[in-house]
Amino acid sequence: MIQYRISYQELAEKIEAEKPGWMERAKTKTVDDSAVWSEVKVVYMRLQGGSKCAYCERKMEAEEFGKGEQAVDHFRPKKRVQVWKAPQDLIDLGIPFTTPPKDNKGYPALCYHLFNYAAACNPCNSILKKDYFPIAGAYQIESDAPETLHQEELPYLIYPVGDFDDNPEDLIQFRGLLPSAVHTEGRKRYRALVTIEVFQLDSREERANLFRDRALIITHLFTQLENKANAYTEEGRRIAQERIESLTNPVIQHANCARSFRDLYYLDRAKATAYANEAWDYINGKS
Repeated sequence: MIQYRISYQELAEKIEAEKPGWMERAKTKTVDDSAVWSEVKVVYMRLQGGSKCAYCERKMEAEEFGKGEQAVDHFRPKKRVQVWKAPQDLIDLGIPFTTPPKDNKGYPALCYHLFNYAAACNPCNSILKKDYFPIAGAYQIESDAPETLHQEELPYLIYPVGDFDDNPEDLIQFRGLLPSAVHTEGRKRYRALVTIEVFQLDSREERANLFRDRALIITHLFTQLENKANAYTEEGRRIAQERIESLTNPVIQHANCARSFRDLYYLDRAKATAYANEAWDYINGKS
């Protein structure tokens, strides 16, 4: 997961350019008018690196065909908030979870808020995230201000769109194919662990294709990092550096994984080499 930094005003301008009058029409709609938020899906698809899922960074088809592969996820559920059953290992860490209000109706005031949307693949949106929204603070169901809610509710899930939440890369890093928490303690560690768990970002079996695509990115990137390190000419180093930059660009799927690997390579080349070998083994079905 990476951040797609944009101000509310900039996002509103993109929405208006795509669908003139959408924001005014949205003020009169209800939570059942699903076609309305679908109209602006492509804006988020473009913003998120050209049809990347906001959560798992899997890249899907371009706009015309990709609209069928992605959903407009309501970051805070629009109709209800279900209890998320945390796994025992997170409970054992002492991570506190607030129980949603009984018979809650979700966040109807945020149904059409631009900072409550993200384009997500169907597995992340419908199978994994569903109507879960685990927090550590108190649920503010009637609020219409996501920026304020971030401070009041203390959500565990990271919202990657906008300019007010934590940068996901400051919380989640990759060690080879596996995501892990950057911090060793505290709320930021908890946010990383819960986000990884909700979206099953570390599940080799259930999300095998994520691991395969990460492995491909790592092996390609490792080749260019080695080319740069071993180049005999300035031209060779320049070409390798251009390719490294391309493979770590925000539009590339699994950019967080790629950037983590690049940074590790410069810090610990031997460890990065071991991860690259693991990636090759995964591609070849040996791990």
